[in-house]
Amino acid sequence: MNVRIGDIVRFISEKLEGKVTGIIDNNTVNVFCDEYGFEIPASTNDLVVIHTDSAPVNKINESPAVKQKNVVMQSADTVYLAFVPENFNDLTGSRFDIYLVNDTTQTSLYSISFHDGEKYTGITAGNSNPDTTYLIGNYSLKELDNIKGIHVQAVFYQKGVHQLRNAIDAQIKIVPTNLCKTGAYKHTRWFNTITLLRPLDKESIVKEEGLEVIPEQFLEKAAPKPEDKQHERPHKQMVGNILEVDLHISQLLETTVGMDNKDMLEYQMDVFHKTLEEYKLRRGMKIVFIHGKGDGVLRQRILWELQTKYKRFNHQDASFKQYGYGATMVTIK
Repeated sequence: MNVRIGDIVRFISEKLEGKVTGIIDNNTVNVFCDEYGFEIPASTNDLVVIHTDSAPVNKINESPAVKQKNVVMQSADTVYLAFVPENFNDLTGSRFDIYLVNDTTQTSLYSISFHDGEKYTGITAGNSNPDTTYLIGNYSLKELDNIKGIHVQAVFYQKGVHQLRNAIDAQIKIVPTNLCKTGAYKHTRWFNTITLLRPLDKESIVKEEGLEVIPEQFLEKAAPKPEDKQHERPHKQMVGNILEVDLHISQLLETTVGMDNKDMLEYQMDVFHKTLEEYKLRRGMKIVFIHGKGDGVLRQRILWELQTKYKRFNHQDASFKQYGYGATMVTIK
């Protein structure tokens, strides 16, 4: 079956739809599931095309996604921070080039500082010409976690008659786990690999690929009302020498009012990540994650994380007698 980049597809094996975002090989493609906000590899034999663009595009055996270098992208007339991974296939172990991207028609005078939570440290300053990129530096996830935030200030200049632009004064909070979300990356015209873009001016507040990219200072941080807080419920227990972690949302939270499917999935995955981080040094520890069968979305996401980010841990289907098809056992190595 010919599957093309941009096709809307439906999975045969489970109730899931998405958009083809890349070609891995002749039999495998990347599918971004918009409802849940993440990208997964899928066999073309497990997909049915339900919508395709009429314009001709490259077929699977003609143009792998990694060769998509000349991407047509309309100017958004804004300034971005761009996070470019050295190894997209291993985001947790990859280093990241961070660029300032001037996607405007005016010259920008900028300064960039890092914020560690207490003080600001100046990193660089200079002029950025229209439609250019400037490399700020190369950092690991651990280094970015220590940085906490990147503060950008910029003013604009253009000789002759021109329209005035507001100055930029934005601080982007660095959350390493967000840099590991494959669905947040996309192809751009500035880089040969897929990139995570964060716009820096208020007028460019947008949502892309399920990731809300809003400069931190423009977020209204109203104090949550007591009734709006989710109350956690006990979800872990030791059964013999095995830790059971029930990821059913009804076991994690007393209420899901105000949460959509994506919010609930992200909450479940946050519990999954925190559990593995808590026990990652306990060699030989066995953890059973009870995810249920359902539509298979949570199970698919867990397996993807184990196969890409936690390769050193062994995993297998948990006891069918005890859990049916609804649990995965992880052994810490």
